[in-house]
Amino acid sequence: MFLTDEELEELTTYRTRPKQIAWLKANGYPFEIGGNGRARVLKAMVLAKLGAPVQPPETRPQVRIPSSARKV
Repeated sequence: MFLTDEELEELTTYRTRPKQIAWLKANGYPFEIGGNGRARVLKAMVLAKLGAPVQPPETRPQVRIPSSARKV
């Protein structure tokens, strides 16, 4: 779901949080700051920005039972 610390370092080529955040801002990557002060970047956003096809999340089929068929 989110980039690991190692993946974030590989993407930005920086180890320090301030430099990673500056790089993300400069390159237009959306991110949030987690409770630990680290940038949180969705993997799907990175893949989309780099041109990879992003698959929508799987949805499960929903069964619709007519109200007349429901037992009370």
